[in-house]
Amino acid sequence: GASVGLEEGPPACPRAGFSVVHQTLTGGPGIGRDTRSSCHEARQHLLELQSRNHGYNRRRQFYTDLLVRASMYRRRSQSSRSGASPRSTIGEFRSALLPVLLVASIWCFIFWTSLWFSLYDSLSDDVDDNRLFNRRGKGVLAKKLEQFLAGSPSPETVDVRRWEESTIEDSVLRRMVDPDSSSKLQQFLKQSSGGYPNLIIEAFLETALETDGTERLASRASNNPQDLVRTAYPYNRESASSNFDKQGACSRVGAQWTLPTSHPPALDKIFDRNVLRKENMYDHRHALAGISIEKNNSGFCPVDADPFLPWLHDVFPSGDGSFIELVISNKRRCNTDPNKFVSDLINLEPQIALMQPVPVKRGGSGRYVLATSIDDADKDGRQTRFICRFHSSILEGTTLRNIELGETLSTYSYNPEHANYLKRGSKPILTSLEQGHDEQIWNAVWNARCPVPQFVEGDGLTLQAFIASGKTVLHGVPSVYLDLVPVRTPARRTKEGFGIPGVKSTFDPDLVWGDDHYLPPVQASGRLVNIPVCLPPTVERPVIDVGDFELTRPSERKDKTHFLVGCVWAAHSFSTRGQTTISDQSTSSRLLEFLTYHTSIAGFDHVYVYDNSLSNRTLQHVTDLFPRDVVTRIPWPHRVCNNNRPMHSNPGERSSQYAAESSCRARYGPNTLWMASLDVGIKLSFR
Repeated sequence: GASVGLEEGPPACPRAGFSVVHQTLTGGPGIGRDTRSSCHEARQHLLELQSRNHGYNRRRQFYTDLLVRASMYRRRSQSSRSGASPRSTIGEFRSALLPVLLVASIWCFIFWTSLWFSLYDSLSDDVDDNRLFNRRGKGVLAKKLEQFLAGSPSPETVDVRRWEESTIEDSVLRRMVDPDSSSKLQQFLKQSSGGYPNLIIEAFLETALETDGTERLASRASNNPQDLVRTAYPYNRESASSNFDKQGACSRVGAQWTLPTSHPPALDKIFDRNVLRKENMYDHRHALAGISIEKNNSGFCPVDADPFLPWLHDVFPSGDGSFIELVISNKRRCNTDPNKFVSDLINLEPQIALMQPVPVKRGGSGRYVLATSIDDADKDGRQTRFICRFHSSILEGTTLRNIELGETLSTYSYNPEHANYLKRGSKPILTSLEQGHDEQIWNAVWNARCPVPQFVEGDGLTLQAFIASGKTVLHGVPSVYLDLVPVRTPARRTKEGFGIPGVKSTFDPDLVWGDDHYLPPVQASGRLVNIPVCLPPTVERPVIDVGDFELTRPSERKDKTHFLVGCVWAAHSFSTRGQTTISDQSTSSRLLEFLTYHTSIAGFDHVYVYDNSLSNRTLQHVTDLFPRDVVTRIPWPHRVCNNNRPMHSNPGERSSQYAAESSCRARYGPNTLWMASLDVGIKLSFR
């Protein structure tokens, strides 16, 4: 059967055995038939089969050729539309794609290389600055890497000075807040510091700035720590009956009541009165600072002896623990009559310099250098004035060990120099004595901030989280302290300031301090030390579990805790302006009426009473009549430095009141929508 389709035709008829062939081809038996006739019939049949099969093969070949031609026609039509053959089109596409891939590869390489170099630069150690990773360096690196890859904002405005290996050990934050360790430390301090359970605020006084014979500021790089005068400022010393009656610096609302701002009224005979003053405070500056009152150099206010020290009226951490807010008054505005107080006005010019930002950069060996432009300064040092050093103490046996928690550069809540520039008709912040006293009341008080170091231990605990949680204060005693080191430069006498964007300044830093003016080391610089870091003013805090500790952080809700709050500054007794002998003691009854009206009728959510009573008779008996979640009393012992009438030749300066209003706004403003600063005799009504 396989031979049927052969082209050469059927074979010739054989003489015998054809029956088998016939049977095979025709399907019938060949026995009993004629062999030759049967062969011819079979051959004829084969020819018919061959002809039939040949036609099929031809038809199959025809359709096959037709399909091939149609396929070729389709390819040719596509090629004609594209203008090139398929192979040439693919080649051109590959030729065009290769440069694009090459450029993209180079761009990706440059991008990722620069990205990782920036990451390495942000995490690397500067050997010249002596910034070394601590023993938990791997944990810090992992934490920063996680934040970097997650797109978290980098703390570029905060200089995180690494802890030195010689002073840091594992879980130092846990040891700071451990109740047993804190109790032992408090007992040790009580026995060694006159009954105080915490460190006492101290000052290292530095002499006035000098020039090198020209207008350029003389170098202070070779200052010696032994040249500084050390003074201490214990608080509440007149009311304690024994050493162990001393309260912790954070036992009341805030630490403002421990700050050394003025002498008590009982010493007015020594330091003169704060109304109708006749003597310059400059004449009493050393005694007021405590240099000659007692053998242990215990004083009341160091600012007149070292006017570069800030006249602090309040210090408190922010709700999230990221910075420490400083409320600072301008002491030069206390007595401004140029005919009587020339010495004070000249001596206190550095108080104006503190309100003027300066650019700072870091040099070698942990030193700071004054920059000659904003662009030349470090990112966190473009507008600064203080070196902020955070530290704590740990008791090891009978030895008190100081732990440095890090250094940052201060920032301004707003630029006082810029604000003064924007005031229509304003004068420079510092004017010459020939122009008379300074009437610019907006320069009476200002705010600065010290960023808290972004230190993270290997187990995820952070210094900021501990401060925000309140765990750093135990039984009213703080475990974290702040040192303020002012950057000392002469005050500028230009209204346009320096470094204000879009404002051309006539101040020339190259002429005043040059491009290589190194600041002295912190140990050789005048400074305030041991400022207590107390509880943040935040009330509402959700609990977050971190290991064995329960930390709390401020609520992240965008809405405010309160709708309307009030701030009032008052005292148990007071004298009206210009009076020296008549004392008004009606504040208690008027405050009771004030609080009742505003909390029950006017709809105030909360009222904060800044109690300026300077004796044992306070306003607490009135505020205790109201719930604590409605009325809060803040001890505010800072005296008004000048109580003269406004039209006096030496007009009064309500320093205590202005600072109280600024404190209330900075403390409680973030948690309220509306705030009103009122006097006790004023009632706020709504229509």
